[in-house]
Amino acid sequence: MNKQAPSLGRILIAVGFTLSCFGLILFLWVAFGGPIPLKAESYRITAYFPEATQLAVESDVRIGGVSVGKVKAVDLAPIDMRVNGKDTTEAEIEIDAEFAPIATDSQAILRQKTLLGETFVELTSGTSEATDEDSLAAAPVSLGTAAASSSDAESKQIEALPEGGTLGIGQTTEAGQIDELFNALDAETRNSFQEWMANSAVAIDGRAQDLNDALGNLGPFASDASDVLATLRQQRVELKGLVRDTGTVFEALTADEEALAGAILGSNETFEAIASEQQALADTFAILPTFQRESRVTLRRLDEFQQDTQPLVNQLIPVARDLSPTLASIRKLAPNLRSLFPDLDRLRVVSQRGSPALSSTIRGLDPVLKALDPFLANLTPLLSFLEYQKKTFADFFTGPSAALAGSLPRLNGQPARRAFLRQTGYNSPEAASVLRERLDTNRGNAYLQPGALTGRFAVKSGIFESWDCVNTDFENPLDGMGDPDEDPVSLGERPPPDVNNGRKPGITFAPCVIGGDFPSEFGGERNPQVFQDP
Repeated sequence: MNKQAPSLGRILIAVGFTLSCFGLILFLWVAFGGPIPLKAESYRITAYFPEATQLAVESDVRIGGVSVGKVKAVDLAPIDMRVNGKDTTEAEIEIDAEFAPIATDSQAILRQKTLLGETFVELTSGTSEATDEDSLAAAPVSLGTAAASSSDAESKQIEALPEGGTLGIGQTTEAGQIDELFNALDAETRNSFQEWMANSAVAIDGRAQDLNDALGNLGPFASDASDVLATLRQQRVELKGLVRDTGTVFEALTADEEALAGAILGSNETFEAIASEQQALADTFAILPTFQRESRVTLRRLDEFQQDTQPLVNQLIPVARDLSPTLASIRKLAPNLRSLFPDLDRLRVVSQRGSPALSSTIRGLDPVLKALDPFLANLTPLLSFLEYQKKTFADFFTGPSAALAGSLPRLNGQPARRAFLRQTGYNSPEAASVLRERLDTNRGNAYLQPGALTGRFAVKSGIFESWDCVNTDFENPLDGMGDPDEDPVSLGERPPPDVNNGRKPGITFAPCVIGGDFPSEFGGERNPQVFQDP
């Protein structure tokens, strides 16, 4: 045994270890909510709660979610503080100095942090002395240094609760419990709720991931559903009509049950007929990709069409609304249509023999249609050019009838009126002689554009368009002096000196303008070109 006295160093080490243990224990005590020993007490008040069975000492006191103090004592309240003959709980609340004091009209409510029932006290602002709603909502709950958002004027309007003050029963509220909610229901409703919960457990058993996915998509679904409901609200009149007409349809279906049964039997026979034509059905699916490709092209064109027709549809909406009375009148024809549908049964019986024959005929037309493809590939461009020249084409057919319509009065002894043929003769020095050089009044007018004779271009220019204007200053190329320039002469402009002696176009000399090119569909040049379809 060592009986030697401890040295100074060992004593200091022991003292340091003891102090460190005390400091660690004090830190853990404060960290877990314990009060600091010998610390001066902060601002304290007393509050009375009607129901506080789960409120414990050192429970949090919060303002707006921020912890501002602790519950220091919980005890049974005096008899005079009972509510409806029931005991209340007296709680001593300590609030940190930076949040103290609080307003006299503050209110307190017990809330729970977790599902396990850990309770804390939440302080909220009262009514204050302000009168307008905005000031009431913005009144601060505390007057401490932490209430930096409160102005001096707002702080003066609030009366502070003194040290040791009390929040009475009228200023505290008990939190609603789930058992109180169920106790408010009658026995039948509680039993139904229990059955619903039991069935829900069976429904979601083993489908936890599906339930999580459904909850995750609930937000986008609600947003999209809001858009759909907004659209339905805008079209609520049409929606009401749809629901009303749907009821009419079902009423008509149930009015004649025998006809409905016949329709179902007819559908069965239709499916049996489809099953008997398995090869034809297989051929249909074989050509389905081609149909889809053609459908894409058609849908693109329909999309362009709908963009062009959207203004028209907007203008037709008032007309459609005015059409509703007409449609209501058409509904009166429903009895006659009902009598028509039974007569269609005979047509259905005949079509059972006629449809296969028609199918054979269509299959037999396949070689004919393939042979027509080269012919149609050459015919379609011609029809397109005729459509481009439709006005000239129509004038060509109406010309003979106008030319043969001339007639003279009937003379005595003649069996019918006398008819004559209208003709126009063109006489000029050019027609009565042989010229060595082409006159500048002689124009080349091949390949006229549609409406070239009476269109806007002809009216603006004073004459219809020409193929070229070479003849206006023509020189014989045999002399080696040919002029390749066209030198057009416009209305109101003075031509070169060698054209019409430099005089502007007039009665004896018309202007000369050059026509434009044909569309790219027909070559895009001065002369039209028609190409075979691919």
